Amino acid sequence: MLPSTDALERLARNSRVPLWLPWPLPAGWLVTGAQWAGDDRSGPVATVIACSGPNPLPEAADGDRTADLLLVAEQPGIGLGARLAGLDDVDPGERAAVGRPSLRLCVAGHDSPLWGVEVGDAAAYVGEAAGVWLWVIAWPLPAAAVLLERFELRDLRDPGHVLDLRFGALSPRMA
Repeated sequence: MLPSTDALERLARNSRVPLWLPWPLPAGWLVTGAQWAGDDRSGPVATVIACSGPNPLPEAADGDRTADLLLVAEQPGIGLGARLAGLDDVDPGERAAVGRPSLRLCVAGHDSPLWGVEVGDAAAYVGEAAGVWLWVIAWPLPAAAVLLERFELRDLRDPGHVLDLRFGALSPRMA
């Protein structure tokens, strides 16, 4: 779905899983998509928000000046994050929580470890936050450097968020 403040508020109100958004958005980045999986009776059991912006390392990405970042929250066994990352499985399986974490992000005020998952032309990380899977997927591969910026993932379901968001055209990663 093409994101808007109203669409994100509706999705957050009905979702059974977090709706993660980096806050503040990295400089020059826009919210460029939102999707969910579930049904009308039980509501969303998986959500994804897409953000797009300038590639922090275009010289390392064959000059690709734009980057996409997907943030997925899902109950185990749904498979949205794995599908968006290009995997054939419904979850990361043994790819997660093996060895030391590859990355740590501040998620809802908590330090959350994420483990790298080998996928094609993207950087994918998976871990757990708020009792569900958290997937962070960045294209192209060097664009994952944006995850080194200082921002927190916030759950848009939490009350009191007054976010002045900037929206852009629908990300091709949401197709």
